[in-house]
Amino acid sequence: MTSDGAHHQTEQQLEATASLTSALVEANDQLLALYGLTEVNIDSLDGQTSVREILDRATTLLSADALILHPSVGEPVSSTEGRMTSSERTPSHVHSLAPTTASITVTNASDWEATLIARRSGRPFGTADHKLLTAVANMALGALHTSHLHREAIEQAVVARDHDTASELAIRALPRWTPTIAGAELFARSDPARAAGGDLFTYAEIGDILHFVVGDVSGKGLPAAMMMTNVISASHAAFQEAGRTGPAAVLARIDAWMYEFLSDAGLFVTMIAGAFDQQTGELRLANAGHSPVMWCSRGQVKVLEADIPPIGVLPFELTPPFDETVKRTEPGDRLIVASDGLTEQRNPSGEMFGEDRLATALTFATHSTKGQAERLFDQVESFAAGTAQEDDRTLLVLSITGTRQDQA
Repeated sequence: MTSDGAHHQTEQQLEATASLTSALVEANDQLLALYGLTEVNIDSLDGQTSVREILDRATTLLSADALILHPSVGEPVSSTEGRMTSSERTPSHVHSLAPTTASITVTNASDWEATLIARRSGRPFGTADHKLLTAVANMALGALHTSHLHREAIEQAVVARDHDTASELAIRALPRWTPTIAGAELFARSDPARAAGGDLFTYAEIGDILHFVVGDVSGKGLPAAMMMTNVISASHAAFQEAGRTGPAAVLARIDAWMYEFLSDAGLFVTMIAGAFDQQTGELRLANAGHSPVMWCSRGQVKVLEADIPPIGVLPFELTPPFDETVKRTEPGDRLIVASDGLTEQRNPSGEMFGEDRLATALTFATHSTKGQAERLFDQVESFAAGTAQEDDRTLLVLSITGTRQDQA
């Protein structure tokens, strides 16, 4: 072999060796990229960061110029070193892309969809490349979906915590004592729902008069619970300032203090105020949009309709004048004030508990007021048969046993 031939053969061998070395380096880089791809944390809360890392590793693995993912939910994500043209950044233009461009669309079990677009210079994408692109697209879509589920779980946990806080506020704001009343028995109880609303009751004895209110702040959660505590404070102040004038004056004072707060918050309060004179047995009531309210006397049940709109709907001075309801009570009479959380509780068939069942359970004084009222709560829970409690359940019952003169 001549020296020229030997030299040429040596060059060919060097070229082959260089080519092989380059292929091995590229293969090693791809193996490292593949290994790195398996280490990407797809459980991260930052889905876009995870996807970008997946695309960067896959870009190396595929020897691609760039990868970009177009998810059906959220913004597109591209590999850090992407150099795709503007026309290549829109999935609808995929049909007009160059032969060195590939597009893969995948869908997961939750009907989330994503289109992965890849570009590579020098050689087209083969069957093996398309399989790898499909795996990468599924992995990236999974990272985005997992991140979304994590955020949803956190948001739900925050909401649940707020509801728990609202329920705790509701429980702590309500009176923990029950007055001993001459000539009557009083029962009051409120069971807040998980998605706590703003049910309330409170009372105070001033001289021989028992003043009380029962109400329901519109809305749910912390806003309603916090407004409810303000309404209770306003009620006690109104008892002291306007209680001797009567329950209508009490509602007027509550409205005067609370109207702007309620109006600014977009809330209102249905409320009934009452005053029971332990000396004479007279019961006076004023109802601002609250229901159901029932008066049971001599075996007859009468629904007491509202006298004026709820507090916070109109300034009190703009509401039409109204007369208080005055009852000359007799032993056996009973006032029932409930919230719609009791009457609107549904069973698995969607049927509501209703006012008729409420009246039947509480009309006839066959047991103590407390015992009969607590049995009602048990009946509502049994009627629900596992159906979730959607609203607060509140009940106040005033049973007339006789005036102080009767007992003397």
